[in-house]
Amino acid sequence: MKTDNSKLITGLIIGAAIGAAIGYMLHTEKREEVLEEINDTVDKAKKKISQAINQGIEELDIAVDKVNTLAHTAMNRIKASSIDSSEES
Repeated sequence: MKTDNSKLITGLIIGAAIGAAIGYMLHTEKREEVLEEINDTVDKAKKKISQAINQGIEELDIAVDKVNTLAHTAMNRIKASSIDSSEES
């Protein structure tokens, strides 16, 4: 129990310190600078996420094409096999 309470108190103190630091930075002359950095970071993250999604979609499209090709090949072999079997009868 003591460990849980001390972790909670430590977390609250750290959170309060971070909140105070952010509040101080936003009320100083560096406010615009901090906001610009935050916006730049968010824009970079959006761009990376978008690129990752697009790459995933491209790879998925390639995989779907491969599966379709394999399925068509298998169906053609099955049809050819059944035609050969019926001709032999």
